[in-house]
Formats: sequence, structure tokens, C-alpha cells
Amino acid sequence: MKIRTREQQIVVDFWSGVKMTNKNKPEGVHPEGWRAEKHIPYIPDYNDDHTMNLYYPKDFECTGEDGKKLPTIINIHGGGWMYGTVDDSEDYMAYLASRGFAVMGMGYQLVPRVDVRTIIQEIYCSLHWLSNFGGKRGFDLSRVMLTGDSAGAHLALLVGCIQASPDLQAIYGVTPVSFPIATIGVSCPCQETNELYVLPASTPDESQRLAMSYKELLLGEMGIMAPNSRALSFTEASWFVQDPTLFPSVFLIGSENESLYFQSQKLLQQLQDKGLFFDSMVWKREDGQHLMHVFNVEHWEWCESRISNDRMLEFFRSCCIQ
Repeated sequence: MKIRTREQQIVVDFWSGVKMTNKNKPEGVHPEGWRAEKHIPYIPDYNDDHTMNLYYPKDFECTGEDGKKLPTIINIHGGGWMYGTVDDSEDYMAYLASRGFAVMGMGYQLVPRVDVRTIIQEIYCSLHWLSNFGGKRGFDLSRVMLTGDSAGAHLALLVGCIQASPDLQAIYGVTPVSFPIATIGVSCPCQETNELYVLPASTPDESQRLAMSYKELLLGEMGIMAPNSRALSFTEASWFVQDPTLFPSVFLIGSENESLYFQSQKLLQQLQDKGLFFDSMVWKREDGQHLMHVFNVEHWEWCESRISNDRMLEFFRSCCIQ
């Protein structure tokens, strides 16, 4: 997409700065007890963004369609829709795998090169790959949890809505996958794309302009004429879900000290108002200033992160039993 306004350029420059800053981050602590198959193409076009990583417990061996299978976790990485690769959340996915799960994480092209509708189409390509080949690789597709952090949480919730709505499937130009999604686990979600107040602004008016420009970038060249312009946020997309029993259960990990906590609050209220089944692990301000945005993904090794992630896994297991 061609950058047309000063505010759009500010958004793009912000994420370019994040990318540069993260290049200098010290190497983190790695979990033990896992193995991986990496950079498997789910679209055979030699684009690194169209690859996936598969993670397993260290001693798990795939023995074909009739062999042992593990409950499945599918992870969508965050990064403001403008940053990140399939490898960025490796330690987090490896930790989940070490707890007895088969985990798939996919890459996708980023805004502003593409729009969110294209990102959803690419995510669905990876889901269909898993539907076709996951059973042979040890993924139990009768027990599936979809996870995402920040922008990845928005995309995960959007997939949940699309799976439950033929209208949304037409709007996004995708075919639903045949396997059920039992649970969606979201970490510090930013599902309300009309309220992306994530950049510093000197006045409320400037803050609003930046949020509107962010949404314009997510919609791409067509802007408000895009097919999904009224089905981009969770609030908008969830109205297309006529039968709430078709929507997966939700587990939210959040912190009062994180920058987008108002989005977590709004999601919890929406889930309650819609009568959806959900649970949460929200850390209080007094629990520590270190519990910032997507802390449980960036620092899986912290005590609070392990407690949060294990609670999410317990919730997933309980939903599969039901």
C-alpha cells in the first residue's frame, strides 16, 4: 500500500523503530524438552513469510495417520500486523510443546505490503495445510486451541468469528477448515481495531487521527471500500456470529500494567455480554511493573508467565473434556 498521509507514515516508522530496537535485544532463556521442524512452506512460492514451524515434546515421534497424536495448539504471532516472523515466538511455542502439545506457528506477510484480509487468507492457507497433513505429523485435530498475542490475538479472534459465519467467510474470501476450534487463548489482545491508541500523541485529536490512520493501513488500498471494512474489529465481526454456541471458549491473559489493558477489559465485558464461555488470568498493578505487554510470550520463563500459560493449557484441556 502506498503511504498517503503523515499519520500513516508515523505508524509505519514506529514499527520500523521497534524492528531496529529488537535487533539489539539480548538472547533469551530457552526452554528444554522440545524439538522442532522449521520453515515448512504452506504455500509453495519460496516466500519466507509463507512458512510454518512445528513443535513437539522432545521424545515424541510421529508414526503416521494411525499413530499417537497430541492435542493441537496453533499460534498466530503478534507485532502490530507490521512486524514479526514465524520464528519470533519460538521460545513460547517451545514451552507449550514441552508441556505435552503439538504446536504450529505460521508466518504471514505484513502491513502495509498487504492488508488484514490478505493476512487472514494466508493464515487460512496454513490451517488448511494442517488439516491435510497435521494428522500424519502427530496433531490431534479433534482437540485444537488457537492462540495469539496482541495483533495475533485479534487475528485469532477474527478466525473464530469467520469459522462461525458463512457471511464472514465470503467477506474474507476463505473456506472454513473442517476441524473444530475448542478454545482461543489471547494474550494482551488488541482486538478493537477502531481504538488503536498505541502511539504517543500531543492531543486527543492527534491520537484519534493516528488511530484512524492505523485502521486505514489495515484495510489497505481500498480503505473504507474494502469488503471487510465493517468486519475488521472483534466488535464488528462478532455481530456476524448468529449462533454464539459456535464460537470457541476464550482464555485471556492480561495485566493491568500493560499498555493496552483497556482492550482486555473491553473484550472480557463483550464475552460476558454475549454469554460466551471464558476465563482469564489478569495480573494486578501491585504484582509488578515488569508484567507489561505480552509478558507471557516475551518472557515465558518468568514465574508469572508459567503460571499464566499453564492456566491457559489447563483451561484448554478442560474444554476438550467437555
